[in-house]
Amino acid sequence: MFETIEWKDVYKLWKTGCCYFPQMLSNSVSAETIFVEYKQEGYFYGYDWLRNDEVTKRKELIERNPISFIYFTKPTNKGTIQTAEMLTEAQNEEELAAVWIAATAKELSECRGGSGILRHSDILYMAACKFLQDRYYLWHHAMKRLVPEIMVPDSVIKSVVCNDVEPVIGLIQMNTMLLKSTWSILRYSSLKEGNLPEPYYRRSI
Repeated sequence: MFETIEWKDVYKLWKTGCCYFPQMLSNSVSAETIFVEYKQEGYFYGYDWLRNDEVTKRKELIERNPISFIYFTKPTNKGTIQTAEMLTEAQNEEELAAVWIAATAKELSECRGGSGILRHSDILYMAACKFLQDRYYLWHHAMKRLVPEIMVPDSVIKSVVCNDVEPVIGLIQMNTMLLKSTWSILRYSSLKEGNLPEPYYRRSI
């Protein structure tokens, strides 16, 4: 029989870990909105992740040559874009934690760690998705990546002894703090502030 865990128990472990880094893990996630000039019918709108040291160059490109940006700049993949929108639309700490846990656990389950990490990452992914399924339209199964990268070194992941989900929660929190320190979420929009579309991935509850 496949092992499972209740979301309330996962969230309790997450909150315990947050005691050491409360602001890094509990604060809401925001996206910087960048205006994009768009003269075609309709509007231009979307999310992306960029490393902090790439943001200034991207802004300069959008201001100098919006056509080149719109038609020739490759965004990150659809899975990470959906995660970005879900993170910025999370309405409380619990939803935010569930998005970080589900998205990162999915990536960890595909890392070259020990079998314990793979198994317990899957358990966490399913528990978080069960909590999120009534709040969001979840990631499509074909999406290949849900967070920009796993920044925890492979040597650390491979050295973790994992007999339950708690060490994986620690890896997820470590990766979350590294991502928040080195990556930014951008929101590209040709719309005026206040006229943004309704969140696409959030369910009406």
